[in-house]
Amino acid sequence: MTNGERGNRELLISKWFPIAEVSVESVRERSASSALPPLYFLHVWFARRPLATSRAAVLGSLLPATVNRNDFLKLLGIPTNVDLQKAHEKLAQAKATGVRLKENPFFWKRAFEHVPSQQELERFHALLRELWGVERPLVVDPMAGGGSIPFEAMRLGLPVVAGELNPVAFIVLKGTLEYPAKFGGRLLSAVERFCKEVHEAAKAELEEFFPKQPGEQVYAYLWARTIKCPSCGLIIPLSPNWWIVRSAKDEENVAVKVLVPEEGDVCSFEIVSGPKKHGLNPDKGTVKGGSAECPRCHTVIDGEEVKRIAQNGRMGHQLYCVCVKSRGLGKNKQKWDFRAPTKQENEAIEKAEKILTEKLPKWKDQNLVPVENFPETANDTRPIQYGMPRWCDLFNPRQLLMHLTYIEKFLEAKERLFTGKEQGSEEWEFAEAIVTYGAMVFDTCVDYNCLLSLWHSGRSLIAHMMGLQAFPFKWSYAEWNQLVQNGGYDWALSKVLDALREIIELLPENPPKPVVYCSSATKIPLEDKSIPCIVVDPPYAENVMYAEVSDFFYVWLKRLLGDVFPEVFKSELTEKEEEAVANPARFKGMGRSAKKLAQQDYKTKLEACFREMHRVLRDDGVMTVMFTHRAAEAWSSLATALINAGFTFISSWPVHTEPPEKFGKREKGVLKVTILLTCRKRKANHPGIWEHIKDELRQIAKQKIEEYSELGIGGPDLKVSVYGPVLGRFADYYPVKTATGREIDPQEALDLVTEVLNEKFLQEVGIENADKETAAYINLLAAFPTARTEYEEARLATVFGGLVTLDTLDVKSTHGLIEKKGNDIRILSARERQALGIIDPRDTKTLKTAIDHVHAAILLYERGGLVQVKHLMQEKALDTAGSPFQAVLQAYARYAENSTDENFKKDASIAKALLVALGRTMDLAPKKEERLDYYFRES
Repeated sequence: MTNGERGNRELLISKWFPIAEVSVESVRERSASSALPPLYFLHVWFARRPLATSRAAVLGSLLPATVNRNDFLKLLGIPTNVDLQKAHEKLAQAKATGVRLKENPFFWKRAFEHVPSQQELERFHALLRELWGVERPLVVDPMAGGGSIPFEAMRLGLPVVAGELNPVAFIVLKGTLEYPAKFGGRLLSAVERFCKEVHEAAKAELEEFFPKQPGEQVYAYLWARTIKCPSCGLIIPLSPNWWIVRSAKDEENVAVKVLVPEEGDVCSFEIVSGPKKHGLNPDKGTVKGGSAECPRCHTVIDGEEVKRIAQNGRMGHQLYCVCVKSRGLGKNKQKWDFRAPTKQENEAIEKAEKILTEKLPKWKDQNLVPVENFPETANDTRPIQYGMPRWCDLFNPRQLLMHLTYIEKFLEAKERLFTGKEQGSEEWEFAEAIVTYGAMVFDTCVDYNCLLSLWHSGRSLIAHMMGLQAFPFKWSYAEWNQLVQNGGYDWALSKVLDALREIIELLPENPPKPVVYCSSATKIPLEDKSIPCIVVDPPYAENVMYAEVSDFFYVWLKRLLGDVFPEVFKSELTEKEEEAVANPARFKGMGRSAKKLAQQDYKTKLEACFREMHRVLRDDGVMTVMFTHRAAEAWSSLATALINAGFTFISSWPVHTEPPEKFGKREKGVLKVTILLTCRKRKANHPGIWEHIKDELRQIAKQKIEEYSELGIGGPDLKVSVYGPVLGRFADYYPVKTATGREIDPQEALDLVTEVLNEKFLQEVGIENADKETAAYINLLAAFPTARTEYEEARLATVFGGLVTLDTLDVKSTHGLIEKKGNDIRILSARERQALGIIDPRDTKTLKTAIDHVHAAILLYERGGLVQVKHLMQEKALDTAGSPFQAVLQAYARYAENSTDENFKKDASIAKALLVALGRTMDLAPKKEERLDYYFRES
């Protein structure tokens, strides 16, 4: 059997995927931020995929469809004798109600913690040999990011090639994949020795700048940015609030009281416990909406003026609180204390600034200071707006002195480490690994110790600045004491060492040695048609500006590791021209919509990447693409790029990847469901005519809907699962055009799936004979019980063919069934529509659709009883056999009652009473999977 014949056999992922099980385990994996997989703690990277999802994608892409499904689950670390969905719902219900369970329904380890045994791996490799002709087919991820996909392939004993354009991600991949596999546990003590050597040398020079009082350990310093009041001259400490500890109990709360001087221009501070009982309102800060207010004369300084002051170098800093731990009683050996800064501490700050000024010229000559400019064309330019035009400006003088001293000691220790070692030898590579982990420790320090690091008053800790993957300006910020025992640098080192230790423990014995390279996904260093399997998680349009954000680390890593990896750190900042993201900032002032130009640029680059993957993939190979975006435009961009690159689609499976409490987040179009879209090389093109193939695509959609429904897949998961097969058939006819020559976008094929599902919903509800406007309205109400949603989600619920759109349903049109404001959609109830003058129950000329008649009947019944309703029914022939009136009334009552909106609940009670009066009964309990929001709730 040739390679081409082997791989073309059906794959497991083309026929079946355990959506519920993998979803539950992916959610478990990420449900506690303190217990994430070790990859997350090694070094910051963005939009990592869960390990459970990654392993399932690799396994499903390589195993034959005939494999025993329980064996598949066991390789994932998922028990086969437990209903995971029920366990998940039981735990979610307990959390929601505050009930403590006697036993945790999840009695087994999280799936990602399962290390397959040698026996399991041997059976797995035997199956691969039968299908692919080799025991260990190569898995490639040319956009590897934080390394989840290649890491899981390695854990399955498979050889891996992992590529990244971004130098910071390249360093993360070296530390995640290459060094643990090559050097194993002996790294731990070597990294610890090197880092302690750096720490002790730096500490000796820096301790004098961090004085402390007897019996305490200083962990953090809280600062406010300052400007001078233009009216009274007061130096205004800027903060949106003055909380230090914020909890439900006032006696546990701690806040700052700003003491405004009658004479002089510098405020002082008092730390207040139980602020409420002392009449202090910590929510009242000195900043609101970007504008500052002087606490003495109450002059308001406009936000734009505040920015001008900052840009002119006249925004300062003032220390207002010192966070210490001191000896406690009983079980709490240490307790938090908060106090105002002492004179000695303020003098130490002044001295640190003086020493920095003296040392800066030498350090600049040695190129240790990151004086590179923050890009003016960046997507997020807030640092520039607030007077931080260079990367070194993101630190106060003492922070900068701290980091530059550590760099100096790092470079000195690195030189000693490499002395006498031959470049390219194993000794050299081991030293390379040591300093790479040392640089990761340093990166943790700058992440937690800069002007954008925030004090989290709800948890009494410093929140690292990269948590938001952007550069939001902080009016008040936290500085950590990097020298304190068990905190600062000690904590950063233990975090990296613990992560490294756990990564090593998760790998099999004698793991395969991965290849990690730094290059664009358009330049994969592999031969044509040589790769059996690619699993990739590409960037999602505008979700994260990877290059821009990672420059924060790049400018430091270049100084720490630039001589070790000279080809990787040769540019001033990270490469942005080749990056496949939709960044409108790069296209400002070009005469057209920057957003549209950015989207087109993204499509072009993504397609070029997929063409390169097509080049290296075997003709019988498989590629699974992970995708996490809800916008139709993003789906269309992905599908178009893949089709143009020569791929077709064989399946698409949705996996929920975030804890339930996070499902409601809707940032930048990201849906917390990862889609696994599996592709093959397209054998031949047979250009199709849209009018000729629509029925075939509809038939495939119907067939797959029935097939996947039998597997227990429902709701939005069902729709996404059907996308793949329909897109696959669409791709076989690409390019598709109408009879008049208009080219058909893949989105129209996706809309066909939605249309078929919507029609199925209408049939189940019994209103398939209703007009399209009514159908769209009922479907919206069924899908969104809050009566509110975003435009794109609402659009999908209104796809029924014909001319119905959200615009035709809007209050600005004749139908007035919804109200559209920007990107938000609100569904209107009967009385809201009457109040807006859209319908008048006594003027039948205003009643055009079945839902108009239902709304009118509800309003008439409320005011005039059954007689007036029957008059309406008789006049408009609503009681005839072909009228959908009573079926629509029943459907409206059913879904209005499910709504959380009081207007709809009131409508529902009247509609139910009217149904009884008309002699109709109804089942008011909809199937749970009919509600789109069911999948985004805790239970």
